[in-house]
Amino acid sequence: MSHVKMGSGPQNMLPAIPGRKKVYTCQACGTDQNMGRRKYCSRACRQKLLWRLEVAANLLRAMHTRYASFSFTRDTLMLHVVASGAPHVYSYLWKRTPGKKPVDDLGDLVEQLGRLWWKEHDKLRSRHQASKSVLEQARTSMVKPGQIRPQDASHPVVSQRHLSVLKLKKSEVIGPDPQKALRSAYRKQVMAHHPDHKGDAALFRKVHAAYEEMKEWLENPVVRSQRGLPDKWSYDGRKWAPPRNAPIPQKTG
Repeated sequence: MSHVKMGSGPQNMLPAIPGRKKVYTCQACGTDQNMGRRKYCSRACRQKLLWRLEVAANLLRAMHTRYASFSFTRDTLMLHVVASGAPHVYSYLWKRTPGKKPVDDLGDLVEQLGRLWWKEHDKLRSRHQASKSVLEQARTSMVKPGQIRPQDASHPVVSQRHLSVLKLKKSEVIGPDPQKALRSAYRKQVMAHHPDHKGDAALFRKVHAAYEEMKEWLENPVVRSQRGLPDKWSYDGRKWAPPRNAPIPQKTG
């Protein structure tokens, strides 16, 4: 890694360019072809990304990293690191290689940093000094450590089938007056499908069943917890967690 000047960041690095419009693209290879709402274009792509992230985790563990995040845009790959005892975030910003998949760019970045770590470790016989040398290749980021730390988030799990039958939106169910929204939706569907009003008896039974199920759900809502960060892979010192919300990357202009 002699071709990299200390403090300048690894080869190919550049400032991150914020994304403008989110699109559904494969988190590993970046394709947006035939993705629909999927996060990966194939199982192979997913497995390759997980393997690359585990290799990155080995380096992060050697550096006693507290937290880290990984994401990419069309132009830039970003690895943010919060080192143990450090007051700020270290950012590795890698310029994407034309024609190369971001998962492979991540492999190049981690390989370069790993070679430096081992070179310094073999020379100085010090894990601390080796990690210090790797951190000196990063840029001190304006990102706050709290923005990199994985957070626990909870969201309600509602049957889409029941919502569809009742013509009810999820936002209404988790809104300020879900009981009122449920009753209102139920009445509308009863009026539309009641056999006395020449409605479909089978569909009416489905409406009633969905209403009863939703009433029970409102009394004991099912909530799912997920640890991570929106739009970024996050590392908590032990393992990586996938992005909580929308898939990455973001397209840039």
